[in-house]
Amino acid sequence: MSTPASHRSPHTPPARLRVSQPADFVAVVPYLVGFHPRESVVALLFRDRRVLVSVRVDLPPPELARRLSADLQRVVDRHGVEEVVLVGYADDPAGGRQVLGSLLAAPPARVRDALLVAAGRWWSLTCRDGCCPAEGTRHDPAGHPLAAEAVFAGLAPVQDRSVLREQVAGPPTREQWRLLERLAPLHDQVRGLGTTGAARLMAVTVRRCLDGAAPLADADALLLTALAHELVVRDVAWALMSRRDSDDHVRLWGRVVARAPDPFALGPLGLLGAAAWIAGQGALQNCCVERLERLDPAYTLTGVLSGISERALPPAAWEEMVEELRQEVCTLTGLSRLH
Repeated sequence: MSTPASHRSPHTPPARLRVSQPADFVAVVPYLVGFHPRESVVALLFRDRRVLVSVRVDLPPPELARRLSADLQRVVDRHGVEEVVLVGYADDPAGGRQVLGSLLAAPPARVRDALLVAAGRWWSLTCRDGCCPAEGTRHDPAGHPLAAEAVFAGLAPVQDRSVLREQVAGPPTREQWRLLERLAPLHDQVRGLGTTGAARLMAVTVRRCLDGAAPLADADALLLTALAHELVVRDVAWALMSRRDSDDHVRLWGRVVARAPDPFALGPLGLLGAAAWIAGQGALQNCCVERLERLDPAYTLTGVLSGISERALPPAAWEEMVEELRQEVCTLTGLSRLH
């Protein structure tokens, strides 16, 4: 089987990592979820011999494992999934085994394997022919051949999910007031342009910043922050995204989020989450959702991105959504075309 992988270098074609053995699944998970999981359950959902989507949740207590199984079954049914591989990560091997055992007591249909990773080793809980040693198999994330292939393909999971949370945290508190002072005249400028003028400026600025080789200038980051504060104008930037250039949009909006003070953070944060979903970076998307929910649970992209995550929509679904969004944005802004 082959798995689509994200987190690649700019303009690199999507990598295909071929997996077939339990050790391969264990090795490839960090490159699919974007970080090295701990205290987690990861479900790899296969269709047409490829990973359609990967789902990561916090390791539940054993009594809630069956609820997780029911949630996974709904995703399996919704997307026509043909096979499921479960990988559990636990600091306590006995506790992790108990959770996976509860999951297997009422598993989602078509589970191919359930693997436990704990204490530097992994076990297959579905092995019945004595092929797996009772003491487990040593787990060396960097030593598996797939790790070398992934690095060569430009894939780079971060060490811990906390790194992703830090990436979406915004500027330090000590800088917020200074940034707000700089944003005030830009916000007035954007509102003075009217919807069509601001929408055109958003499109021009995004394209210019994506094409530039130099790091994003602070002035451009603040201009994009002010533009994204207006909902219809924000959606211009969303409608400009495609799967082909989604990694570039992740980098752009990640830099904007780093300079956007809290009162103006919603638009850039929502756009970063949207770009992360389209790029297959679900963990980064979910970190954006978590911060959006803290800032404003009623914000439009908070609900949209949360719903995408809950339904485990694969990035390919963007291709079915984007044309309708582009038509709506053009109607609301008066722009003739976006792509």
